[in-house]
Amino acid sequence: MNSFISWRHSQLYRYFVLAVIIALIVFLKQFMSLLLLTIIFSYLAINAGKRISAVLKTSRAISIALVYILVITLIVLAINHGTTTVMHQVKSMMALATDTSWDTNGFLKEVYKNMHHYTTTLNTDQLISKGISHLNQVGHVLYELILALLFSFIFSMTYPQLRAWSLHFLHSPYHKFFGEFYIIIHRFIIILGRLFEVQLMICVINTAVMVAVLAFLQFPYLLGFAILIFILGLIPVFGVIISLVPLTITAFIIGNWHTVLIILVAVACVHFLESYFLHPHFMSQRTHMPILVILLNLIIMEKLFGVWGLVVGLPILTFLLDFFRIQKFKNQ
Repeated sequence: MNSFISWRHSQLYRYFVLAVIIALIVFLKQFMSLLLLTIIFSYLAINAGKRISAVLKTSRAISIALVYILVITLIVLAINHGTTTVMHQVKSMMALATDTSWDTNGFLKEVYKNMHHYTTTLNTDQLISKGISHLNQVGHVLYELILALLFSFIFSMTYPQLRAWSLHFLHSPYHKFFGEFYIIIHRFIIILGRLFEVQLMICVINTAVMVAVLAFLQFPYLLGFAILIFILGLIPVFGVIISLVPLTITAFIIGNWHTVLIILVAVACVHFLESYFLHPHFMSQRTHMPILVILLNLIIMEKLFGVWGLVVGLPILTFLLDFFRIQKFKNQ
């Protein structure tokens, strides 16, 4: 009886610590994007550093430095080629919208008439205001990405010292609280990191397939589109659909409706491959959840937390199932 009461008390204390963590997250919600990015970058950098260290026989610090040098190089290339691709898209769309030769085709005539009517009724001041607002949002995202990279680099390089320093909390008078706090946070980070690694692998496969199709169709700025598809592919399931917009526009510009049809079929096939084979197959090896549960989780979390809900929705569900001992997460 005493052992049951003790176990029950321990469980209630764990729930109390979880409630404190949730309250802390709500209080710091404006910093959640930066915090999650830092956690993901740090986790990936430390793991990649371990693998590089094992292969090259270099020290931990040098291995992590090599990881960040490679990442920064890829980011610079992505910005360079991504900017060029976006500028090309904007110019092509403007040329397409103002092309009066559309008037020679029955179907395109109606499209052109509607677009022309829309462009003549645009409120310039409102358009400029929206443009500035979107630029501010992009600038804020870039700012958070740069800060997250910086913080994750510092965290990764000084992880042994931080780990040793954090032991002071476990030897304090409140060691029980901080012990539970550490176990819960550590477990969530492991689950988030493992599932994000799986999504990264799926993203690489999707990008390789789409780049092969784009190369066959002789798309311009192939590297820029590859980067765009890869970044959007980090959003589970729905990222492939979002990439359809710039791809179909470019397909129409460089070809005709047949090119657009090929792109639509290719994206549909990749979406089908990810949704019904790659995502359930690889995620089921980690979470052991049915695809319907995964898709419902993504839809609900997207409504609750936006884009971040698509990224962290499944890790949160997996963590809760693991925390309440409904379904244990196997850390292979």
